[in-house]
Amino acid sequence: MQLPWFARAALAVLVSTPALAEEFHPLTPATCHTNVAPLFTTGGQYLDPNNGVRQDAWSMLMRWQGINASDPVSYDVGAFTGLNVPAPYSSWQRGQQPESSLGTAAAQVSCHDAGMVLNTWTSPRTFVEGGGFNDMYGYAWSPPNRPRAFNRLKWVGELPVRVPTELVLQGTMAVPVVTGWNQAHASAPWNAISNPSGPTDVFNSGAAQLSMFAYLRDTSHPTLRPIGVLGGVYANNAVPPCPSSWGNIGYDYPAGAWFTGNGLCNTDLSTVRYTGALTTNSLFSDLRFFRMHVTRQNLVNLINRINGQACRIGGKGPIPDTCICHGPEDCPPTGYSTNPDDYVVEYTGVLGEIVQCHQTPTVTCNTTLTDRQISMAARIQGFGAFAYTP
Repeated sequence: MQLPWFARAALAVLVSTPALAEEFHPLTPATCHTNVAPLFTTGGQYLDPNNGVRQDAWSMLMRWQGINASDPVSYDVGAFTGLNVPAPYSSWQRGQQPESSLGTAAAQVSCHDAGMVLNTWTSPRTFVEGGGFNDMYGYAWSPPNRPRAFNRLKWVGELPVRVPTELVLQGTMAVPVVTGWNQAHASAPWNAISNPSGPTDVFNSGAAQLSMFAYLRDTSHPTLRPIGVLGGVYANNAVPPCPSSWGNIGYDYPAGAWFTGNGLCNTDLSTVRYTGALTTNSLFSDLRFFRMHVTRQNLVNLINRINGQACRIGGKGPIPDTCICHGPEDCPPTGYSTNPDDYVVEYTGVLGEIVQCHQTPTVTCNTTLTDRQISMAARIQGFGAFAYTP
């Protein structure tokens, strides 16, 4: 018997879930981009109105690098990223002008692939609150179209069933180039560091990362800010293998958003179910497949730690009230729902980011430093977000 749509929808929350086989349900569309010009954008902080993120569409967002999104780039960016786009290169590349084949900042999009070259040498010394110069290749949904992150509707015969799911982010990536430089004083020669990795190299040049990300929105508290979830592919300050069973939480700046950023590890906030590539601090030019899971329990743990401001870890686990939040001016608001069914995905993709760092006179990473430089090139192929049924 065929049920009217409204009756079937009403039954969705009433029917018990049968045993289901492992299944990946795509959230992001698999699009082969051929007209790429509209994808290139620029913008500011994600929470600001002018963030440059296209809605219900893919975009390549280039931030704080002095780039005009309409400026084509003609040099072979693929010499750094490994993504060889068709001729003419300028049809698939945008970036800084004037350009240089030595590697001025640029981005590429071609079919399912994207490339990024980030370079502090030619980027303006503009202060970026809570981060560094970055590119974000990803997909965002407008509010009515945001998919549920931790359940989905599945038809079982004539009846709709709400199936518990996990959020999965995955893609094939490479980080073939990271180079750093430092200068003892303004008139001193520059010292180059190939593949800067570990704390000493980072503070003598800068930090570089490539991470998968998703912004999650609590629909039961729509005025609260989205929460960022990141899974590291490459970080030159990473210490693999996973150093702890506890994940990291924090916030990017007081007016910004809470986030968790971890290597591809099994922690209280992240899960690995696939023996693919793991987070590394070593360069790799071959394409490698990365996948991260965020389970419903991972999300509950994350929300409990955010609501309890448990940023530090002690002998018995997360310690409440350790996020240096003395008042509402210090940290983003809290009070998020602990029900995974309340969350949707609003934006997901891959983030490439660099920032200069030094240790004296104070330990800092800051886009205004003039005695440190860093550059990075990365390639992304076939990134996608999925609802996963174990």
